[in-house]
Amino acid sequence: MAYCSTRRAQKRRKDLGFSLVELLVSVIILVVLAAIAVPTLLRAYHAYQLGDAASRLSGIMKTTRFSAVRKNTPISCQVVQNGTTWTIWTDLDGDGTAETTEPQILLSGLVQLLDDSAVPAPNAITAALATGSAPLNTLSAGNATVWYDQRGARGFGTAPSFGGPTTIDVFYLGNPAIPDLEFRAVVLLPGGSVQVWSAGPGGTWQRIN
Repeated sequence: MAYCSTRRAQKRRKDLGFSLVELLVSVIILVVLAAIAVPTLLRAYHAYQLGDAASRLSGIMKTTRFSAVRKNTPISCQVVQNGTTWTIWTDLDGDGTAETTEPQILLSGLVQLLDDSAVPAPNAITAALATGSAPLNTLSAGNATVWYDQRGARGFGTAPSFGGPTTIDVFYLGNPAIPDLEFRAVVLLPGGSVQVWSAGPGGTWQRIN
């Protein structure tokens, strides 16, 4: 008889569902898990945006280089800043205007082009590239023009004769307002190749591509 009463009591509690205390405990656990997970997810999302921006910037430079070789004529990549937005395109017709038929990217929002005062010192980059004969030159954060000649090498000075001083140019990407966000550097070598470097806040640059 006592066994039957216990079974009926358990069945009644089951039919009634969760108690208020059980519900509150469940909510507290969910809040704690969310508080732990959200910062991690935000860091991962910010890192993805930064990596994607650096990849797209590197890609548009390679596209410009390939276009110059394919068309057998010097072609420039134009970088134009408007506030915290940068329009970057392969200027196939040389008119200085970004057109829908030309390869282009837009950098805005979280990821910005930065000057060298906002990023870690590029000592590791200059040491790895031995930049004594070709100094490291920062092209970000304002407007810039990057030339590639018909051989796929960098053109310095004015096309088509060029003749300007040879430099190793770099674009820095990041956002100093986000403390834990890394930085990226897209490095343009005189021969035409493109490298991507990474550094944590206050850290040392390391090549990643």
